[in-house]
Amino acid sequence: MTAGDGGCACGHADATLSRRAMLAASVSAVVGGAAVASPGPASAAPVADLPRDALVTLGVQAGPPPVPGRTGISSTLKVGADLYQIDCGLGSLNAFTNAGFRFDALKAMFITHLHTDHIVDYFSFFASGGYTAAKGKAPVMVYGPGPAGGLPPSRVGNPNPPLIDAADATPGLAATTAALQQAFAYTDNIFIRDMGTDDIQRLADVVEIAVPPGSDYLNRAPRTDPFPVMRDDNVTVTATLVSHYDVYPAFAFRFDLLKSGVSVTFSGDTTKSENVVTLARDTDILVHEAQFSLDDAYYGNRFPPDYLVNSHTSAEQVGEVAAAANAGHVVLSHYSPTDLPDSEWLTAVGKHYPGRVTVARDGQVFAL
Repeated sequence: MTAGDGGCACGHADATLSRRAMLAASVSAVVGGAAVASPGPASAAPVADLPRDALVTLGVQAGPPPVPGRTGISSTLKVGADLYQIDCGLGSLNAFTNAGFRFDALKAMFITHLHTDHIVDYFSFFASGGYTAAKGKAPVMVYGPGPAGGLPPSRVGNPNPPLIDAADATPGLAATTAALQQAFAYTDNIFIRDMGTDDIQRLADVVEIAVPPGSDYLNRAPRTDPFPVMRDDNVTVTATLVSHYDVYPAFAFRFDLLKSGVSVTFSGDTTKSENVVTLARDTDILVHEAQFSLDDAYYGNRFPPDYLVNSHTSAEQVGEVAAAANAGHVVLSHYSPTDLPDSEWLTAVGKHYPGRVTVARDGQVFAL
């Protein structure tokens, strides 16, 4: 259907939001600027105790490798009783559950791009979370990238690199989902017979987002106006294309809550982007990725040459984007390094942006 990272980036919030409890994956609720502890994963916070509308940064860790004690990039928007999932990094289903959320409340999912660290837990939501689905639960609408349409030349000096599945080397989210459903066919069929579960194939309704004319896998993020993704009783969602090295398409998403008028914009993985500035104009919360520096020497020269400057946004550039967009509150997620004091992030972003900045933690809750 269609509709209208290998890179790393991960740090910390306003001093009032620092939560040692995050080390135990508990949830912190930010209401009126105060942090309120709620139970850890052994006794997850009842959803009724959360704000009616909330942003939960389930995980802020970037990059495919697992990191002890951290959850991969993922966020949930709670709008009333309905949940909207943005990206599904490593451990995100556990974090979703630790936040007190249930699969039955999941209304839609949004995938910014098809790097492993944003989708590795995607099918877990269905294979494991779907096991608990109530009979007749409406399918979860899933919005994300279609096929890239081609692969760029190798960047690492190998003129003839290995090619996985040459017949379909750049599948989009629909084909990826179908392949995962086939891979899990046996366990699904057994659970249908032994436990009476629903068929998880019908629990995901995948919509590959149609991109505006003029872009392709070699021209990945030309200047473009925001374009519609979906609208329901709770939210209007728009998107734009962003530039993230060789990945296409890669999206930023904006959610406008219809009843409250509050907006939340997610940059996805991107370089400094005028498309994001346009999408995020006057947004209440801008959830933006950040590398503290784009100088590869800062990270011990572990990235290919020019990878960072063509993949991510520096802390100072995040401030420039937020100021140009007139964002009300910047929430840093998918940031690196994670061990810098909050003060360094706040100073860097604050060089160009005078507003509120939070360096998010895993499991942090922001009232909307």
